[in-house]
Amino acid sequence: MRRTRLWGLLWTSFFLELQDVAKSMEIEEERIEGQTLQVNCPFNVRMYHSSQKEWQKLVGDKPLTLARTEKSSGQTNEVRVGRYFLEDIPSEGLLVVQMTDLRQEDSGLYQCVIYQPPREPLVLHYPIRLVVKKDPASDSNITDNMAERPTLSPITTQDRDKPKTRPISPSTVTQPWSTSTAILSTPDLRVNSTHGTDVIRISPITIITIVVCGILTKSLVFTVLLVVTQRSFGP
Repeated sequence: MRRTRLWGLLWTSFFLELQDVAKSMEIEEERIEGQTLQVNCPFNVRMYHSSQKEWQKLVGDKPLTLARTEKSSGQTNEVRVGRYFLEDIPSEGLLVVQMTDLRQEDSGLYQCVIYQPPREPLVLHYPIRLVVKKDPASDSNITDNMAERPTLSPITTQDRDKPKTRPISPSTVTQPWSTSTAILSTPDLRVNSTHGTDVIRISPITIITIVVCGILTKSLVFTVLLVVTQRSFGP
């Protein structure tokens, strides 16, 4: 009986010393955003095989419980709370903790403990100082996207008020008058065909010449007829 009490006192003093040492030491773990943290916390199988275990974050001097296992009868016990996963393996005396999809705000001090109310929780492992850094690839992608964006010159009020002019080539100038007006206004009486046929030009001199020739021809014919008639009816 005395030997059993002595062993109990030795185990209690040993875990108390281990808890004090654990509080004074830290293990630093660095991760990148989106990665996973896994921590293995060993415990005494004889004493804590059926005890509840917790994963805590130390906020100041107060521990904040993030996830807690159920009481076990010696079987593996798994618990998932959001991004936190606890696996209690009594046969191996091991508590496996996982934190997935890490973020920068997850940085801080963590610990896994034996939950034993009304007594204080018993720390199983050295506190874990988690440092989550920003993914450098995301910063490079943002820089590349900003470099690929075309820069637009600012539009001022003067540029907006200026009318946009377009150079006009001689071939695009349209005449404000119609084809008939153009024909009547020309001095040489040009006749233009709208179907792309040949152009007929009649000058005033040609018309006068034709008229004069016609008059002379008629006068000549009349004189010849008159002479012939006088010879036919002469003495």
